[in-house]
Parts: sequence; structure tokens; C-alpha cells
Amino acid sequence: MKNFLIFISISLFILISANSYAYSIDDLLKELDVPNWREKITESSFLEKFKSPEKFKTVVELADARGYDWRYRIRAIRMLGYMKTPQAKEALLGMFQDHFFHHECPSLKSYVAESLGDFPPGKRLMEILKEGLKDPEVLVRESTAKSLGRLKMPESVRYLTEAFRTEKSLAVKIAIINALKSIASPEAQSFIKQIASDLNNKELLDAFGGSL
Repeated sequence: MKNFLIFISISLFILISANSYAYSIDDLLKELDVPNWREKITESSFLEKFKSPEKFKTVVELADARGYDWRYRIRAIRMLGYMKTPQAKEALLGMFQDHFFHHECPSLKSYVAESLGDFPPGKRLMEILKEGLKDPEVLVRESTAKSLGRLKMPESVRYLTEAFRTEKSLAVKIAIINALKSIASPEAQSFIKQIASDLNNKELLDAFGGSL
């Protein structure tokens, strides 16, 4: 009986000890602090571990952790995109709409925009993402255009063409044209032809090798 009670006590101690351990941001940083992190965060076997609520929460916390090195935050942001779960999408949409999210590093929001392009197309996703076309940061506008191109929603053509007309950055204009090419709707193709015939777009045409 005495040996049995000792066994129960030890088992309970092990169980309590295991349950008391919480996966932390520091634990996640150790896993992401590797030379091949870009490949690692795309591996299904690696991402599978983060389907548990506790570990998923840690990824979101690192992505949103002001004060942490932005180079590690973007790794968590891209992880959320590769997860492709509804929870990951909602977390990224929240970050994208947070005006203070990227005040420490302007490029952070561009990675959120990029990650949102990993999800299946949807009207709500498009309506929120398109606001990035008006962002003060060039990188955000460029990433937003690229992601809208990946979503391939004809409904976004209107927003892309409107953004093109007021855009000053050549890089963003190129991203918009490429997005329109990916969508390839009649409206998108018509706009591209219009741009190609405009002599004022010589710099843009040169960037495409002289022809759109």
C-alpha cells in the first residue's frame, strides 16, 4: 500500500509539473532562430505543432510583441500566413487594422499584407486588405497589391485601378499591373491595354521590357 501511494504521489508530481510548463515566446524564438527559418516555417510538420491553442497563442504574441526584434516578429507573421487557419487569418486582420501595430518598424505591416495573400479569397478579406493600397508606406502598398493579385478576385480590380491612377511609386505601379495580369478579368485586361497605349507610362513600359 505504501509503495502504491508513493507511485501515485510521483505520478501526480510529474503530471502537475508537465501541466505547469507553458510554451513561451522564448521557446518559439529558439525554434525560429535558425539559418533556414524561411523553409522551416513552411513545413507542415513544423506548423502542425502550433495548432494547439497554447502554442498558436504564442505565435500571435510574438507577431504582436512590441519591443521584440522585428526580424523575429516577421517570422511569426509569416507563420500565421502559412497556417491558413481561420484563427490565423483573424489574428492577421486584427494586426492589419491596428494603426499602432507597425510604429516601431514600417515594414512589419507589409509582411502582414503579404501573409493575408496566403488565404482563400473572400469579400471581407479583400475589403480590409484593399485599404493597404492607401497606406503611407510604399512597402505596404506594394505588398497589398501583390496579395490582391494572389487572391485573384475580380471585385478588387476597381480598387487596384483607382490606386494606380494616384500612385507615385514605380514599384507599386508594377505590383498593381502584375496583380491585374493575375486577375485577368476583362476589366483588368482593358485597363492594362489603356496603360500600354499611354506614352506617359514609358518608365513603366521599360520596366516590363517595353511591352505589357
